[in-house]
Amino acid sequence: MNEALLFIRWVLSLPFRIFGGILRLREHIQFLRLAAATRISCECGSPISLVGLWRCSCSFTYRGHLLQTCPLCGRIPRICRCYACGLTTKLPEPYYDQTD
Repeated sequence: MNEALLFIRWVLSLPFRIFGGILRLREHIQFLRLAAATRISCECGSPISLVGLWRCSCSFTYRGHLLQTCPLCGRIPRICRCYACGLTTKLPEPYYDQTD
């Protein structure tokens, strides 16, 4: 009897799990598309280069694409700043599986 209830619960939760997986896949594709781009455009219209010399918040300086993990602290940048207008743009975050 207990196995039947678990199966029914699994079947009823399946549409919600599929919908959540589709949303995570969409966010991950957004991140991968940005990780392959060399520049993005700011709201003011000027291009922001994603390739260059960058400094992490832990003060490590590296050369290359902005969306690299820092070898010291392991973080990925979450924002980038436009040098023309000074506006910061939030970058999409990569998807990390939290299940054990």
